[in-house]
Formats: sequence, structure tokens, C-alpha cells
Amino acid sequence: MNQPTISKLRVYPIKSLGFVETGEAEIGYHSLKSDRQFAMVDKDGRFINGKRNHKVNQLETVYDLQQGTVTFKEKANGNSEVFELRQDNNLLDEYLSSFFETPLHLLENQQGKFMDIPTQSSVTIVSKASLEYLQQNMDRHSLESMRLRFRTNIEISGVDAFWEEQLYHQPGIGMRIRVGDVDMIGISPRARCNVPPQSPDTGDMDYYFVKHMIAARKQHVATEQKILQYGKAHYFLCVNVYVPQSEIGKIIRLDDGIEILEPVTLG
Repeated sequence: MNQPTISKLRVYPIKSLGFVETGEAEIGYHSLKSDRQFAMVDKDGRFINGKRNHKVNQLETVYDLQQGTVTFKEKANGNSEVFELRQDNNLLDEYLSSFFETPLHLLENQQGKFMDIPTQSSVTIVSKASLEYLQQNMDRHSLESMRLRFRTNIEISGVDAFWEEQLYHQPGIGMRIRVGDVDMIGISPRARCNVPPQSPDTGDMDYYFVKHMIAARKQHVATEQKILQYGKAHYFLCVNVYVPQSEIGKIIRLDDGIEILEPVTLG
């Protein structure tokens, strides 16, 4: 088998919306720089995300992070508008409030506070083989559709399906790993929610998705016992990874190798 290497890098500047695919990513504060830097928040302070509003799948985004802009394109009619990507942009807030049919505003945080699991899960890692395994065994989703459903930061190649589950150890004990020259700690498998069953194109719910994914994972008996340490279901995919503050400013790149080092007690 070849050495595991990074084959895709994606950051999601606005939580729950589209991604930027890049050849390299800088380590920020408990996250990749620019990843989930912004979030849409309603008047009660709750995130606008796929769990609460399926319309996130009906809005395309194109980012120019150097220029600090975002282009929104509505899939239903093709209309598009460009905005300066920043907090307290009233025009942007008004556009998003109209599209999502609820008053909201954009907030910014560069310390990883908008992650699903702040601080503890700075990035997520999955193998291309795992996505392909699920795609083939579930028998009705394209590989890119699977990527869009699970919204992972780092995709690796050169390994078998679910190889990435070597990147954590057991509850309470993580795994120190090195990605390129960046030290990280694999924490746990990622338990999934009701976002992956939603169509990344329309937001429509696939009510059989979870059942079929669990059935596919059960067939992969080599990883079954390890997964079941974290819950009775098999509805897990990708690995939660912590990045210490000591790594801020370092760069990870496509083709960087991944090395498993040693177990470490989680504090």
C-alpha cells in the first residue's frame, strides 16, 4: 500500500455554505485558517445551518478570499450577487435574511468558535476510499455528492476504506499524528447528524440514507468494534482532529504524508 497522503483540502468560510478547494491551507487558531470563519445567526443567536434550514443547499457560493468577497448564486433562478465578506455588512445581511426568510446577520470569529465541536475538533479527516466504499455500497450517490454531504476538510488517498480510523485510539485516549510537518491529535470518530441525508443540490431529505449507511458500515467488520466504543449505532464517518496552538502559522499541502506516532491521554 502507498503512503497515506492528502489528496483534497477544503475550507468552508461561511458555516453551512459552500467550500473553497485549495492546494494548501494555513493552520489558524484551533482550525484551518478561514474555515468556518463566518456564521449566519438568527435573532435568537442560533446558527442557520442544514440541521434547521434546508435552503442552505439551494445557495451556491464562490469566494475570493484575497479580495474578501463572496458571490451568492441561487440555484432556483440563477440570480447572483457579490458582497464584501465581513461582519456588519448590512447589504449582505439583508440579502441572506431575504433568501432564508428569517432575520439574520453574519458573525465572524477567527478562533474556531463556529466549529461543530469547537476547539476539540479543529479539522476533519476522511479517506477517499471510505467515501467510495459508501458510494458503491449505498448504490445511488456520486462521489462528489458524498463529499458535499459530509463536508470534510482533509481527504486522503493511498489507503483502504476506513484506514483513517487508525487516527484515533479509544475513548479518553487520542492518537498523536503528523500531517506534513504539523502535529495533530486524532480524537474520535465523527458522529453524524441529519445533514448528510439532505440532497446537497436541493436540500430534500433522503429518509433511507441513515439506514443504508449503517448497513454499509456494518458490512465492514474490520472497523466495527472500534466504532461501537463510541455508541451503539454505526452512523459515523471521518475523524475529529485537534490541532494545538503551537502549530499556528504552519502550512499543510496536497501530497503531504500522514504519519501515526503514538497514543496520548486526552485531558
